[in-house]
Amino acid sequence: MLKVFKRYTVVSVLIVLCFFSAFISLCNGLLSVAQADKLIRKENQFACASEIQATIHVAEDMAPDTLLRLMNHVGTCNVYIENMEIYFDEIDSVYRPNVVLCQNEKFSLPTDRPDLEIPEGSVIAPSSTTGGRGQLSIHGQEFSVYDTMDDDAYPFVRGLFVLNANDYFKAFPEALHGLYEITLRIASNEDDAYAAFAQIRTNLQEEVPRAAIHATETAESDNIFQILLSEENLFSADLFLFALINTLIISYYWITVRRREIAIRKAFGADNRSVIRLVSGELLQLIGLAALAAIVVQGLIWLTRGNSLDVREALLIAGGLLLSIAIAVMIAMAVPIHFILRIQPSEGVQR
Repeated sequence: MLKVFKRYTVVSVLIVLCFFSAFISLCNGLLSVAQADKLIRKENQFACASEIQATIHVAEDMAPDTLLRLMNHVGTCNVYIENMEIYFDEIDSVYRPNVVLCQNEKFSLPTDRPDLEIPEGSVIAPSSTTGGRGQLSIHGQEFSVYDTMDDDAYPFVRGLFVLNANDYFKAFPEALHGLYEITLRIASNEDDAYAAFAQIRTNLQEEVPRAAIHATETAESDNIFQILLSEENLFSADLFLFALINTLIISYYWITVRRREIAIRKAFGADNRSVIRLVSGELLQLIGLAALAAIVVQGLIWLTRGNSLDVREALLIAGGLLLSIAIAVMIAMAVPIHFILRIQPSEGVQR
């Protein structure tokens, strides 16, 4: 490698700098992918196997008691009313809670007491929001914090509260006023959500004959491919592509400068394959040096910030960088190979 730098300093430095910046960006992009993958796996761990969204269409205001009676004889699944808002006296923000109309199985949430129904006057809250408080109030009405969810370990529950519909409508009695489309979420890990939907539809026909209800399936697990097109990853890919384009231009100049050297090598018996192997090996060393420098610099930055990598994240980043190096060498050799095949041994004796 030192020989390459000594003989072709300008070209070598340009190639290393091009890929150093690209690999720095790729390291951050791969880290974001790894962290998002970890979060998705955690979130999918609590995803319901069967989940549908049911929308009730009414021509006039539905009373909370009527909505609660729609849960009569619904013996399977958990049913929540969606798009409700909640705010506490101690917390200066508005949230959209899980308002439980009907609970027949444990919650698919990271709670310490998932099997028990929430007692009236209680709420399940994210740990960072309670601030260690054992109670929260709405309009002066006290709610005990029945359980907390660790939203540092499980960020997808950040800002999520769970409480009974009875408690919710006591705190917000006018919540359904002017609401002519009421959205329910029916979720289960044990039963078919459509069976619960059928019972709710039957109850609706009895309670509010003029109302209508329809359902759509919404449950689907997130996967890693959904975050590959993030803004950060697109920027990393663009920078890597920019480095490849620059290297193609630089390699053209590199082979032009070395044209006579390559012709002399051929005149002394070197074939195209050995010359291509030589040039690609030198290019691999330069790109590998850029990757190593990027890893060291990025590692120091992560240590300074207090970041840590688990084995899965480290393997993903290492695999991504190795794949990127291989792709870079193959693409960057496109121009040199073209010219190496065309160089004749006789050019080595020409002045």
